[in-house]
Amino acid sequence: MAGGSDSRVGQTLFLLVILCAAGGWNYHRNTVIDDAVPRPYRGYSDAELNQLISAYQVEVEALMDRYRDSGVGKNVVVQNAGLLEERINEFERVQHLSKQRKERAYQVTENQILVDQLAKEQVSREQDRPIYKMIFRRLTTF
Repeated sequence: MAGGSDSRVGQTLFLLVILCAAGGWNYHRNTVIDDAVPRPYRGYSDAELNQLISAYQVEVEALMDRYRDSGVGKNVVVQNAGLLEERINEFERVQHLSKQRKERAYQVTENQILVDQLAKEQVSREQDRPIYKMIFRRLTTF
């Protein structure tokens, strides 16, 4: 009976060694994959991320107010000018207003994208907290 018991212990140890080796390989593979994901705000602390999000949200709100104040959704009133020079001036005025609206919309969009990226970084960090969640995910994800 002692021989059968030693055989089972040996098999169990062999199985544990295989599992540890596979887990270590998988952990390393998933670490490489995680590190390859572009996360531009990875180096920032949580406090810095919160400050950036707050600052960008304030900026987005201010830009949205300016965008709304620029008359978005309202048609530009085109004045009916008689002379060619007046028509050219009116065309330039309308073009300028249109360009301003587009620039403000672009600024709002750019800052909103930054806020979304910062929030995504926060979510990524929260998914791996506490640290054992990250370790377990890297060990078991294939």
